[in-house]
Amino acid sequence: MKLGIVGKGGVGKTTLSALFAQTYAARGLRVLAIDTDSNPNLAHSLGLTTEQADDVPLLPRSVVVGRGEGSLTPAELLSQYGAVTPSSVTLLHAMRITQAGAG
Repeated sequence: MKLGIVGKGGVGKTTLSALFAQTYAARGLRVLAIDTDSNPNLAHSLGLTTEQADDVPLLPRSVVVGRGEGSLTPAELLSQYGAVTPSSVTLLHAMRITQAGAG
C-alpha cells in the first residue's frame, strides 16, 4: 500500500503522517515515511531528537528526480539514506532548505 498526504500549509499533514506511520508500524507492518517538506519535521514526530534528525542524510536530487544513482538497490538506498526511528518507521528526507533563498 502507498499513502500520500498532501494539502496546504499548517493543516496537520506532518502530524497525520506520523500517526498513520506509527499505527501501521505498531501493527507489525514495514513502514517507509518520506518527508518531502522543505522544512522537514516528520523526524521529530516519529521520535528522533533534533541532532538525530539532522544526521539523517538527504536523498540526492538525482534519486528524487529519477536520474543517476540507478545502481542502488532499494535495500542499499535505505541503508545509505534511511534512518530507523524509535517507532520502527524508516524515514527518508527528500529535501531540506539549508540556507535562505534556497527553496
